[in-house]
Amino acid sequence: MYGRPNFTEDAHSIYPAKGTKAYQGFEINETLFQGKSPYQDVAIYTNDALGKVLVLDGIVQITTADEFVYQEMMAHVPVFSCPNEDKNVLIIGGGDGGILREVLRHNSVKKAVMAEIDQMVIDACTRHMPEINNGGKVYEDPKAELIVGDAFDYVRKTDIKFDAVIIDSTDPIGPGEKLFSDEFYRNLSKILTEDAFIATQGGVPFFQPGEAAGTLASLNKAGLRESCYIAAVPTYYGGYMTLGFASNTKREELLPNIETLKEAYAKEGFATKHYSPEMHLASFVLPPWIKQDIEGQKQNDRKEAA
Repeated sequence: MYGRPNFTEDAHSIYPAKGTKAYQGFEINETLFQGKSPYQDVAIYTNDALGKVLVLDGIVQITTADEFVYQEMMAHVPVFSCPNEDKNVLIIGGGDGGILREVLRHNSVKKAVMAEIDQMVIDACTRHMPEINNGGKVYEDPKAELIVGDAFDYVRKTDIKFDAVIIDSTDPIGPGEKLFSDEFYRNLSKILTEDAFIATQGGVPFFQPGEAAGTLASLNKAGLRESCYIAAVPTYYGGYMTLGFASNTKREELLPNIETLKEAYAKEGFATKHYSPEMHLASFVLPPWIKQDIEGQKQNDRKEAA
């Protein structure tokens, strides 16, 4: 049907020197919500192919059509990696509620704290995207604690020790900028239990070269063993998305073996649409061009430091 409004995202510059940018967009069937919080512009649209689409400051965050890929890989990789029982899990950001939904499926999780700065995002997603957060029931779960506030300050002040931390932040601009700093990761390392694991949003390296390397460098400076895994989320323009990964484990291998993962997955007894023990391990196999981007940025950082 012609004549409907279009949404266009201007997130990535391919050739900055030439001023040429890459755009992605979709036709808007309906605008479900538009608002401006103290932190960002918030909008939720519908589209026949994408379902419902959450947009923050003009950048697509999640869609109901493919959110399961991102939510499952962000949540289950760190939680299944951690061998501890009765886990405390910290979710930073994640205002749509999807990662909290996935974390709460684990019987081994006794407490899940979600620190999200923007109440408007929580409320808008609860009302207009109930498919993601079980109609807001994720926040009523007795294992869940919702903190509406600055996650940077929460990490600095809390006395709780966490077995898994999932950083579902926006890009390193605006309210999410502090969550990419060396200081944040130093504070984060102080609230980890032994054998704790961290997963972070790391950007799309095709359009955001160096972002993953910067996150891994900060994790390394905080004394953590760092790595990186990937997921292809159709909504995120540019192909593979990188997800930072780190741990303070003293074990020789950072990743569990396949049999350990299969046993843990079977014990939890829930079904997933994208995550599997095999996918868990396969996601850490990086294409050479992504490895080169990460290593190249690390070399540049070392030269600048020297």
